[in-house]
Amino acid sequence: MKKIKSMFEKHDLLKIALLAVLVTIVLTWIIPAGSLSGGTYIKSGLTRQGLSDILLSGVYSANFFIQQLMFILFVGIFYGVITHISGYKALVNKMATKLKGKEKAFVLVSSLLIALLTSFLTQTYAILIFIPFIINIASKMNMDRITVFLCTFGSMLIGILGATYGSEGFIYFINYLNYYQTVSITEELAIRFGILALAFILFNFFTIRHMNKALSNKKNDEKVVDLFVTEEEKNKKVKVWPMVVFLSLIAVFAILGYVNWSENFNITIFTKFHTWLTELAVGDYTILAYILGNNATAFGAWDLYTITIIMAIVLLLAIIVYGVKFDDVLDSAIEGIKKVIKPLLLLLLVYSVFVFVYWSPFTVTICNWITNFADGFNPFLATISAAISSFFHIDFGFAGYALGDILTTTYGTSFNIGMVIYVAINGLVQFVAPTSAIMLIGLSYLNIPYKKWIKHIWKFASLMLAFLLVIFALLTYV
Repeated sequence: MKKIKSMFEKHDLLKIALLAVLVTIVLTWIIPAGSLSGGTYIKSGLTRQGLSDILLSGVYSANFFIQQLMFILFVGIFYGVITHISGYKALVNKMATKLKGKEKAFVLVSSLLIALLTSFLTQTYAILIFIPFIINIASKMNMDRITVFLCTFGSMLIGILGATYGSEGFIYFINYLNYYQTVSITEELAIRFGILALAFILFNFFTIRHMNKALSNKKNDEKVVDLFVTEEEKNKKVKVWPMVVFLSLIAVFAILGYVNWSENFNITIFTKFHTWLTELAVGDYTILAYILGNNATAFGAWDLYTITIIMAIVLLLAIIVYGVKFDDVLDSAIEGIKKVIKPLLLLLLVYSVFVFVYWSPFTVTICNWITNFADGFNPFLATISAAISSFFHIDFGFAGYALGDILTTTYGTSFNIGMVIYVAINGLVQFVAPTSAIMLIGLSYLNIPYKKWIKHIWKFASLMLAFLLVIFALLTYV
């Protein structure tokens, strides 16, 4: 036991992610792959993954998730540069000074905003735009690592657990269910929003408890070490307002771009505006359409590449306004890239788990076997099935692709309850699973050992699971 414990003391996140990959490969040798059709399980046999597949899985994982990987890379570049700009440094210092003594309010407000945005926006990773800014301020307020994780990455996980209109995984999950049965994203919306509220309250109850202990620790040996640390701005006359405008523009564009206005709220003004804008012509030439490009979409239908372009434009404006030298920009950008290499490597590893399961869908076999333990729908068996699915599928949308037949056919009239279970359990599993992309990014960013995180979060996860099981039972049997 001591050898195993010491093995995970250094680079524990990488080792745990590698272990998850190894377990997945081993399972492809033990559990046959399968598929479902009309509620009937079709056995495909063992599809063992070997040495050549291991190398190829990295290529496929980069290909499948190139958008997310490129986005995180640019977030590293953006904050690598902007944290060295005088206006940004002055803004962070001023905010930290004003918020000193109001740490709890800062944490609760940050947590609420991030949880709601994650729950509503169509792209989960877009929330990462705001995280380093919050951490920059928190580090100046001498807050501890766990608290900072809780009000940032942890709150993202709350938003995933209580997904309402948001997260690309949930949207794809719904789309795949629609291959079998017409399903709306508003299905059981009130229940899912109630779960979001319950999770937020319980989560922040433990957050405040932890803060009270951390604030009483005079040594403060757990103080957050900011990945993109900002220095004190010596020039007191530097103008802050341009930076406030720049960051506000990014926030506004992110919210406008990643709320599905037309489908979710029947607001078509942005779609109509986009059509009008791209059809404006000078003679026979639609100049604005040429400038925007062939892949430009209306607000509400953005991918991660679009907000990356907005961030690049804002960063360029900030460089010009604050007169940053080109060589300094390049040096800072390179440093920013270096700082996100480890999170990117962790993502490639957990995404390779998805690739192996995609090539060898043994999870279908397991979940079908579990489902058949009972005649009809059983919420507790569905919870186990959802947990296994969430651990291995990484991309929640793939759960709809692989297991949509179970929800819409095998679960019968209880498919809507099954959907609620899969959504909530998917979020809950992300708090503890070594295959949780957001959790691993956050732990790596703040240099928090996996063991330390589990030691903190297990009480919330256990209580939340108990509450969820009661909710699932009431939905099924009452």
